[in-house]
Amino acid sequence: MPPKAAKKAEPKGGKAPPGKKKEGSGGKAKKKKWSKGKVRDKLNNMVLFDQATYDKLYKEVITYKLITPSVVSERLKVRASLAKAGLRELQAKGLVKCIVHHGGQVVYTRATKEADYFWIFVVFTYNLLIVGFFEMFVFRVLNAVPYSNEAGAKDVIASLHSFLTCNLLVGLAVLVSWKQFGGKPIECMVPTDFTSAWVQYAENYCWSHDTYFLPFSKPAARISDSSDRSEAQFIVIQISYYQWMPFFLLFEAACFRLPCFIWKYFAGQSGMRVGEILRLVTDEHNTVPEIRNENIEALRIHLQGALRFQKRLKLKNLSPHKILRCLNVKYSTYYVTLIYFIAKLAFLLNVGLQTKLLNEYLLPHANSSQFGFDVWQTLWSGNSSWKENGLFPRVTLCDFEVREMGNIQTHTVQCVLLINIFTEKIFILLWAWYVFLGTLTALNMFSWMFAMFSETSKEHFIINHLEMCETQFDRKSADNREHVVCFIDKYLGLDGVFLLRLIAQHADVVFITELIGALWRSHYEIEEQRKALKKMNRVLPLLRSGEEEGHVSPDVPSSRKQSVMGDRKRFNAEIWSSGQVFLVFLD
Repeated sequence: MPPKAAKKAEPKGGKAPPGKKKEGSGGKAKKKKWSKGKVRDKLNNMVLFDQATYDKLYKEVITYKLITPSVVSERLKVRASLAKAGLRELQAKGLVKCIVHHGGQVVYTRATKEADYFWIFVVFTYNLLIVGFFEMFVFRVLNAVPYSNEAGAKDVIASLHSFLTCNLLVGLAVLVSWKQFGGKPIECMVPTDFTSAWVQYAENYCWSHDTYFLPFSKPAARISDSSDRSEAQFIVIQISYYQWMPFFLLFEAACFRLPCFIWKYFAGQSGMRVGEILRLVTDEHNTVPEIRNENIEALRIHLQGALRFQKRLKLKNLSPHKILRCLNVKYSTYYVTLIYFIAKLAFLLNVGLQTKLLNEYLLPHANSSQFGFDVWQTLWSGNSSWKENGLFPRVTLCDFEVREMGNIQTHTVQCVLLINIFTEKIFILLWAWYVFLGTLTALNMFSWMFAMFSETSKEHFIINHLEMCETQFDRKSADNREHVVCFIDKYLGLDGVFLLRLIAQHADVVFITELIGALWRSHYEIEEQRKALKKMNRVLPLLRSGEEEGHVSPDVPSSRKQSVMGDRKRFNAEIWSSGQVFLVFLD
């Protein structure tokens, strides 16, 4: 026995066993102290622990003074209550990470392991690739559509509509889609006895079905159907737009692109290749004098031929379409101008309809037509009451039914629509942009109408450029004024003036001045040839009448008449070859 007793007492004075420290003089063994980083990590992870771990964590947190003891105690109590409710099994399976206490309710979410961060990165990269391939596919499809990749008659307003606004809407649609399909757009507070599968089911159900908004100042009564909501003593706002937000934005982008397709298609039916004209005008090599002169000469020949074709059809009074006579408008001298104004009107109507649709899309049954005005008015006054109007609520309610043991249980859960943080700002931005764009489009349309239908404006435009070109021109001369009126009415016409104004918006002042000067010199030469031909037409009847009456002077040989006829034929041939015959018939 004594040896055994001595053997048991041997470790006290000898070497300590593994895992234990050697005792000092009468002291106890010290426990290993957690580091500050480990304490903070355990506190932030908020996983479930047993009671001993709770006590140690509470002590270590107070030692490091990370947060106040009351907050630590509150968090630990919540964890303890959840552990008693049977959530320790969820923590063991890695289903619970965050447990917080807020307003008497307990919210828990799925735990995020270290491996999940890799999958989050993979999903994010996958979404970026999908968006990139989707944009490439859309651009390839649009390039395959006729008139979609051609340079159109785009002024500043058309570019704001079809390019800037369209791309803005597509970008916002991609942003919202990424939040919906790549993130978590809704989170709901569910009862504590719900498993993770029921939590996922509740959130998916509330996302796919409409939620409703109830102010916190009203009683939180369960409203399970629409009839109960109508009989309630308070207003319940149905929230039903957030699921369709990306498709709505893409539809608006297509609507803003449509007027450009209308313009490019119908403008291509005329003889004037507006796209080719603007390509020559915006050629980057126009800074070289030789290339600029070649482009100006090519434009002069093209415009002169197209205008000659229109004049010839007008003189012949052709009507190819006998039944649908409205289709004969494309043979008129104002067809391109008419199509341009129709496109302008389409831009203006589209902005108005999109603004109306924006209001109707928010809440069709509520008074949301004044939403934009009210929001900007309150923002200007520094008031934030617009956030509580219920149009873009962050917190909503959702009712769903669960079948348990043959009985149907109705649950009302409170959900947070995280996507409404983006939706609210998007709608406010779009509403303000649409109002600004509509006002700018209306002013631009009226300015174009004045420029095209005011005789004074057209004469002022032509005279200013004629004074700047190399041709000698005096605006005070009455003859020059008459020549300018003839140049506008008989040579250019409404489409000619329109194209020159359109070219002036895309080209520099030197290019448009030289082009107008070239057209003016061509018109002046035609006028001189027309006057000479008119004199010949007066001589021929006299010669014919003298021959019939037998009063031909013997001093005038018969060969003289043949020479005059030959000169007239040669003159007509020269005019036809130069492509300027259409002005001969104007008188």
